Amino acid sequence: MARFFPFMLLAVVAYGVAVAAMGVPLSQELLNLRLPSGSVFTLTMSELLLAISTVVLFFEIMNATSAKSSSIFNHGLSLVLFIACGLIFLFVPGFGTGTFLIITLMSLVDVVAGYSISILTARRDMTFGNQE
Repeated sequence: MARFFPFMLLAVVAYGVAVAAMGVPLSQELLNLRLPSGSVFTLTMSELLLAISTVVLFFEIMNATSAKSSSIFNHGLSLVLFIACGLIFLFVPGFGTGTFLIITLMSLVDVVAGYSISILTARRDMTFGNQE
């Protein structure tokens, strides 16, 4: 079941829960740390959502390397998610932000990488004639 699931949906849901449902501003500071250099590192909600999305994208790309037939279904669901993200970005209040645009672009990278990796894997695995 996990092979079918587009994990980028987790990033979209995290954005929806944090920003749209709970009303947390993207600029809200979540963490302040003084670094040994004397600089202060500040983590905002927007940066946290993008960090989570980047980690999720890594796992999606790792999932795309699977040569199983279920990966094609996963790529299709990822494409549906990308289209939904694009429509949500355009038409749903609270989602028309730079942060959500980057999450949408990450879902596009997931789609392109998934299909590209599948094609390259299939091409590499294809054999012709007698292989003795």
